Amino acid sequence: MPRSGSTLLDLMLGQFVGHCDVGELFYLWQSGVERNFRCACGEHFDACPFWGEVGRRAYGGWSEIDVADVRALQSRVDATAKIPLIVNPGMSTAFRRDLDRYTELLTPLYRAVAEVSGARVVVDSTKRPSLAYILARAPQVDLRLVHVLRDPRGVAYSWSQVVELPEGTSTKGRMNQRSARLTARRWVTVNAMVAALGRRGVPRVTVRYEDLVRDPRGELGRIAALTADVTEVVDPLEFLRDNEFEQAGSHAVAGGRIRMRSGPITLALDEKWRREYAPGPRRLVGAMTWPLRRRYGYR
Repeated sequence: MPRSGSTLLDLMLGQFVGHCDVGELFYLWQSGVERNFRCACGEHFDACPFWGEVGRRAYGGWSEIDVADVRALQSRVDATAKIPLIVNPGMSTAFRRDLDRYTELLTPLYRAVAEVSGARVVVDSTKRPSLAYILARAPQVDLRLVHVLRDPRGVAYSWSQVVELPEGTSTKGRMNQRSARLTARRWVTVNAMVAALGRRGVPRVTVRYEDLVRDPRGELGRIAALTADVTEVVDPLEFLRDNEFEQAGSHAVAGGRIRMRSGPITLALDEKWRREYAPGPRRLVGAMTWPLRRRYGYR
């Protein structure tokens, strides 16, 4: 669920040996190819040498991509409402054709990211469960899932705030806002859908944002074990110093504003919602999410 600390985790996983973080790759076509927003390296997408080389290797160059066609294809297959169709063995011929075409579009993209970066693991922090369901059925993708959670009252409080974005990373200049009711409903449905992937056999680690900040070495160690057979690294956490890590560079194409930072990043628990969230919406979110949040240890 967005506003759960996933961009922070994305940057940290990008420091792992053999890993490359790319931010929310779902938005590559819109934010990068179409609108030419800034990459986390600071360059606009069309001037970023990393993404330029990825485009050449994957498609012969980004100019070879019909962005309008790709986004129309996305809307037909990569959406929450399409998950029942994605998992249905009896899907229609037309939907299967679109799904296969979308998968064939993504596979060379992930492969090119791995080749250009020299990584063996591509870290995609896209929060859309539908993309994970699509990748789970892709024959050339070895999907490992990190399920990131945050107390829903903290998530809802964050969605209620006006958050300015760095110049060149959005059209509106600030992040979207959502009502408490919509955020609570989405928190329940998104986390339920992500958890269901584990029951479908996708290797999965569940990490709470609060635990990650309090005990980064312990939580990152659990995540590292998820890909240890791929990277064959004994200790991938040398970049971490107590509650601080060095953001040594990223090419995250979309995500939270922290992706644009460089240098030392201190891990500090953000629980302003406990002091500042208005009682009415706070109680509403608490009531709507009560059964699931208790399952994950949120009282």
